[in-house]
Parts: sequence; C-alpha cells; structure tokens
Amino acid sequence: MSDPVAELTELNKAFATAELAADAEFFRCHLADGLLFRRASGRVGKVKFLKDLATAGNTSERLDAEQIEVLPYGDDLALCSLLVHFKGTRGGSPVDGVFRNTRVFVRRNAVWRCVLWFNTQEP
Repeated sequence: MSDPVAELTELNKAFATAELAADAEFFRCHLADGLLFRRASGRVGKVKFLKDLATAGNTSERLDAEQIEVLPYGDDLALCSLLVHFKGTRGGSPVDGVFRNTRVFVRRNAVWRCVLWFNTQEP
C-alpha cells in the first residue's frame, strides 16, 4: 500500500521544480483535463496554464515549496496546502512574494492529478 502523504509531499515539491523549469510534459501528466486553477489574474484551466507556462513574459527565478500539509481523504483523494516562495515575472511584471497554494488531487490509474488549485498571496 502506498503512502499518499509521502507521495503528495514529493509531488507538490515536484510542481515547484517543474514550474521553475517550465516543464509542460510534467504538468500534462499531473494536471487533470478539467483543472480549475484560481489565481490573482482569474480562473484558468489546463490548456491556458500550459500556454502561460511557455509565455515569454512569464519567468521564474525562484520557486520553493514549503510547509506542505497533506490531508488524505481515502486512498484516492487529498487536499494539500503549502507555501510557495516565488520570484520572477508574470505578464512581464515583476513578482516577488509568498503564496498560499491549496490543491485538490485525485488518483486515477495510479497517477495523482490536480483537479483544483487556488493560489493567493500571503500578507
């Protein structure tokens, strides 16, 4: 039996590494097709997230995931909350701050996929 807490702790760290590297293939695998991602600029889905990942005005210098908390609900559903330290640009504007990320993951065919993701800046 796998340990969802350990798996999702590592997966959330991998999200930060993949976003820093603009690794679209990683996100194609780990974002659900019906993803709902709510960020400061509005709501986006998987297709828009992947497009934005490769946009020239979006760069990442620093992206660290910390204080990862995983709350499993059975074997195939979990809520994750973490802090992300980010420095880079979004839409060509500089961003440097700490953001609370809340993500819901569902496991299907042995793969965890993010179905819901909220990102808000910490005060």
